[in-house]
Amino acid sequence: MNAAPPPGAGILRALWLLATPPGYSQRPAAARALPFRPARVGRGAAPLCDVWLPDGPGPHPSVVVVHGGGFVIGTRDMKPVRLIATRLAEAGFAVASLDYRLILRGGGLDEALDDVAAADAWWRTQAGRFALDPDQVSILGLSAGGALALLHAAAAPHGAFARVVGLYGLYDFTWTGGRLASLMRRLLLRTDDRAVWAARSPVAHADFAAPLLLVHGTGDAMVPLEHAQRLASARAALGRPTELFTLDGEEHGFVNDARRPSTAEAMDRIAAFLRATEPSRAAS
Repeated sequence: MNAAPPPGAGILRALWLLATPPGYSQRPAAARALPFRPARVGRGAAPLCDVWLPDGPGPHPSVVVVHGGGFVIGTRDMKPVRLIATRLAEAGFAVASLDYRLILRGGGLDEALDDVAAADAWWRTQAGRFALDPDQVSILGLSAGGALALLHAAAAPHGAFARVVGLYGLYDFTWTGGRLASLMRRLLLRTDDRAVWAARSPVAHADFAAPLLLVHGTGDAMVPLEHAQRLASARAALGRPTELFTLDGEEHGFVNDARRPSTAEAMDRIAAFLRATEPSRAAS
């Protein structure tokens, strides 16, 4: 694609970056379209996962990846998920990416979280099949998937996740601008009650034990950096291990472009964080 990208750092530019060529050598998935529950629930997405595996016999640490898309679009196979899965598999991690029910396709927040939980539970039953280390399962979410990953980590049993990563995630449902965002929030949460929006936000569920890495661009106009800063502050007040890694000037969805130096920098930081054995220190 030779056309110039749309100006600015909004949704049109993010969608344009999704449509551009990958710009890197993609690692093929080891298994595709594996069902994580027996049947489709309602009219939402089919309950499917793709799996990428590292070289070597294992047991492998693994990462559950939850895609973004504003709770409206996106799939387990979308461009940034393939990039993250490739880079993490190269770094020695097994990866499972999942589909979940979306707004206007049978899903609100509860349905999406139910799918994430079901996929996570299924993945843990696959330790023998894919040579997984059952004590080293982490979760990573992008954008809307970042919200889902953190909410699931908060609801999971203590010690369920080794580490948690949020990549330009939406962490405060009361803090979104514009009429379209307001409509999507009402469809997602099925209420106009701001108190409910606040109570269901990831920032209100920050008290989980797993170390957390938040990766965010300072130029993000769609989900401002303040989302990550507020969550990091809430975790610091609770004494929970948290790291906030910011990328100067980067916009929302920057990992859609594998050629950016910031994308490589972010992936290196994520892989190092997931490999670490000591708790992260709070950072800003």
